[in-house]
Amino acid sequence: MDEKTRKVIIMSLAGMLVGSLLFIFGISITYSSIPLLIYFIIAEMLYISAFLSVYNNNKNNHAKIYVYLMVLSIVLAIICLYATLQRII
Repeated sequence: MDEKTRKVIIMSLAGMLVGSLLFIFGISITYSSIPLLIYFIIAEMLYISAFLSVYNNNKNNHAKIYVYLMVLSIVLAIICLYATLQRII
């Protein structure tokens, strides 16, 4: 695995981790739904940026780990959407 591939994997995983941590912090605030929505939007933007980073590198260099990271990003985004809708409704 070359250095560029390693850097893309680490940065996409870091983006998903930060997005997940921010969303967990936002969902733990029970007073209002506005902070939850703000943290949800930030988390979704981080998931989308991680997905796009991996997707663009997958076009140039096909690797199975890129597909796994794209699926993981989509699954995390769906879980956050589901949890947000459950909390608001």
